Amino acid sequence: MTNGDGLVRIGRTLYVVQNRLNKVTVWDLDAKATTATLSRTITDPRFDVPATAARFGDRLYLVNARFTSPQTPQTTFNAVAVSL
Repeated sequence: MTNGDGLVRIGRTLYVVQNRLNKVTVWDLDAKATTATLSRTITDPRFDVPATAARFGDRLYLVNARFTSPQTPQTTFNAVAVSL
């Protein structure tokens, strides 16, 4: 998985955060979780190199690592919520 970073598995669905590609790919796993089929891609203009994710309720929360921004003590970071 190119730029694969954070992973969240919910049943037979796998969410893969692809950090520098600014997207989350959603995969349908087979019964043994040995193969997967891409079902959709989640993008959002608020993504700024999301590095990890966590599920809460019906949303996926992604932390923006901001690797493309200057890293100083004043650099701010945020999280983005997207619907599952």
